[in-house]
Amino acid sequence: MDQHLDIKYDLKRPTEKHFLPYVLEEISGLTFRPPSQLLAVDDESGKIFEYHLKKREIVHSIEFYKSDDYEGIELVSNDIYVLKHDGDIFHFPYGSGKQTRSNKHETALHNDNDTEGLGYDPIKKMLLIACKEEGHIGDQKIQGRGFYSFHPEKKKLSEKPIFIIGPNELEEFWEKHKDFDYDKERIKFKPSAIATHPLTGHYYILSSVGKMLLVTTDEGTILGTYPISPRVLGQPEGICFSSEGDMYISSEGEGDRGYILKFEMR
Repeated sequence: MDQHLDIKYDLKRPTEKHFLPYVLEEISGLTFRPPSQLLAVDDESGKIFEYHLKKREIVHSIEFYKSDDYEGIELVSNDIYVLKHDGDIFHFPYGSGKQTRSNKHETALHNDNDTEGLGYDPIKKMLLIACKEEGHIGDQKIQGRGFYSFHPEKKKLSEKPIFIIGPNELEEFWEKHKDFDYDKERIKFKPSAIATHPLTGHYYILSSVGKMLLVTTDEGTILGTYPISPRVLGQPEGICFSSEGDMYISSEGEGDRGYILKFEMR
């Protein structure tokens, strides 16, 4: 459904498809490195991989920590941030070496949050963390998925979510702009990735469960929701943009090779 936003991508027709080596079968995060590279992380190895879009091959890799469950990656200037499923953040500079020592920042987030999405807002200069499961930390009780901020300079996580999105927020949006019937009992929204559009500043949020792309303001107001065909993207887990606004979405391979789709901004 698109009532407020003129989406500039055809989610049914990608302009490029990149099949990845088997080492990235379980690609779980994606970020853009100018001029034509993508940095990717898989959810097991403790390495990041640099994929060259024109050469269509991995040209570099960096081992930053031991094997674990890593879900998101973001490049900020020359610094790389990697998100673990329990909310821990690993930080290290991009370099030409095959190994590096990373700084680990533990946060108040935990395993029950199952943090999967990591993005960056360059205006507010903060990392964005999306919870796939429980949205609360501490004694908070949250109905929906929590989105938190982490400030790289202060090395500090926001005490409360910067916004919350769940079935209630989706139902309210759909009721206001309804052009089709839906079963609210079947609403499934579990964020798997988040990125900031470089031209509009809007947040693009992927939900692999429920096969949905949400576009929101930086305050979490829903601007549009868009279905994702499972034939096009089997298990979308990563999203990023080039500086020109072209969108890249990665999907795990589900027993086969992972892949990345490019959606050119129209």
